[in-house]
Amino acid sequence: MPTLRPGTVRRYAVGAASIAVAALLWQWAVTGPLADKPFATVPEILGRLREFAGDPLFWSSLGETFRVAAIGLVLSVVLGVAAGLLVGQSDLAYRSTRVLVEFLKPIPPIVILPLLVLVLGPTGDMGIFLVAFGGVFPLITQTAHGVHDVDPVAAETARSFRLTRWQRVRTLVAPTALPFVATGVRISASAALVIALVSEIIGGAPGLGKDLVLAQTTGDYPAIYALVVTFGVLGVLINAVLAAVERRALFWHASVRSEVTA
Repeated sequence: MPTLRPGTVRRYAVGAASIAVAALLWQWAVTGPLADKPFATVPEILGRLREFAGDPLFWSSLGETFRVAAIGLVLSVVLGVAAGLLVGQSDLAYRSTRVLVEFLKPIPPIVILPLLVLVLGPTGDMGIFLVAFGGVFPLITQTAHGVHDVDPVAAETARSFRLTRWQRVRTLVAPTALPFVATGVRISASAALVIALVSEIIGGAPGLGKDLVLAQTTGDYPAIYALVVTFGVLGVLINAVLAAVERRALFWHASVRSEVTA
């Protein structure tokens, strides 16, 4: 039977304790100094979360938000990694596109939301496009940098042994680029959920973001804070899943080995 390492148990314990302390501080604040403000108490938030658990409409909204974020993330990974591989293998392409990609990368996807609402309407497709747009440029940058970071001596040795392109990618490019790609995926995944929610809150697409707007309109403060807690839990779960996949896929990498032994 597998056992948890002492370091892992300690991290879980510290995390649980910090959540408990935050909940106690929140309860003290909203029942004391901030009692006249529109804040929900911890029991009210937990009660609304229990109601959500038995509400099919909540699960439908959750599924729609997750669908938009997941499809947009997959598209950004496929397009970003493919473009990064092409750009990273050519010095000319790497230098000529670097400024353009670095210029586009910090542009918030929200700035093109009005145009997408006109073209696609307040639909899930609009959210998918926004998520893909927001995630593709970090992946292009990370993948291209990883491919371009291949040891020149190792690359020359591979050419001397007349390795095929696929053999070079599998034995040389992939081991060097994968850690960079994994970092890009983590960055894009963190942004995917936020962008999906923003597309629902501002663009009116169906999902948890739209439910949040409806709760605000009706003054249902416990629902508002329960949805915010849901967003936080989703973010933690997504990050935990990606971290586990990264540890399994990159078990040979020095950074992962140092985390495991810590």
